[in-house]
Amino acid sequence: MNATKIFNSLSQKIPVWAVYFMLALPPFYLTYALFTNQLGPDPIRTYERSIGEQGFKLLIIILAITPLRDLANINLVKFRRAFGVMAFFYICLHFLSYLILDLGLNMTELWKDIVKRPYITFGMVSAVMMLFLAVTSNNLSIRKLGLRKWKYLHKLIYIIGICAALHYLLLTKIWQIEPIIYFAIVIILLFYRIIKFRS
Repeated sequence: MNATKIFNSLSQKIPVWAVYFMLALPPFYLTYALFTNQLGPDPIRTYERSIGEQGFKLLIIILAITPLRDLANINLVKFRRAFGVMAFFYICLHFLSYLILDLGLNMTELWKDIVKRPYITFGMVSAVMMLFLAVTSNNLSIRKLGLRKWKYLHKLIYIIGICAALHYLLLTKIWQIEPIIYFAIVIILLFYRIIKFRS
């Protein structure tokens, strides 16, 4: 049995609830560390950035599930919904920390940021679209919408990925290598999907 078959065999034995549990640990730890002053000299920024980056990485994993199955025979489809729900959870914490801790629930300032700061604009677009996917990530929504419409709606994940990548890329005035790499990965995964669709 090769490594891929061993990996698939072992991963299929992992219950989905265990994935939810494991993915819930980092944000809970970070939240605890935030309120116990363990995140360094700028705890709010560290918290926001860490939560946001982890949510973005989960989005990339979701986008990579189909290519991994097609090209490497690695099957993570069983966990796609868990990854999506937890990515939304991370992004909610990222947004709420920005809204509450940075802006003090000032909706006027939020709107100004959305209009004036492109990275906030892209972040908000991705967060709103993630909300639509999160509330329809259940069997009831599949039955109500029909499988075809449901699949069409959940193709928004690619637009979400691009917007999230742009949010990360434009976050700093000086471009850094890590956001550029992640942006390139998202573009490659999007092109793979386009090529697969056309073929």
